[in-house]
Amino acid sequence: MAKMQRYSKTVWPSSRRGPLPRHVSKIGRNDLCPCGSGKKYKQCHQSEGSAFLEKLGREDDKQRRKEARERLKAEGVPWWRRIFIQHE
Repeated sequence: MAKMQRYSKTVWPSSRRGPLPRHVSKIGRNDLCPCGSGKKYKQCHQSEGSAFLEKLGREDDKQRRKEARERLKAEGVPWWRRIFIQHE
């Protein structure tokens, strides 16, 4: 599986209380598809376009929040403070 590179971040135009920036990876047409199929991106998921990359970004954000909650749990932070944790 090819290593995904992050070239930019999508920043949402809103107030400070809005959603945090989401990491969106850029993939070249001839790079291997990040789904792990072994095919080139252009032959696998390019037809889905940015929706596929945004889905990968959401899954990555979810994993980061989970890791942050687990780290805080190991540090002894009470559960009510870990409920609404955002990724760093």
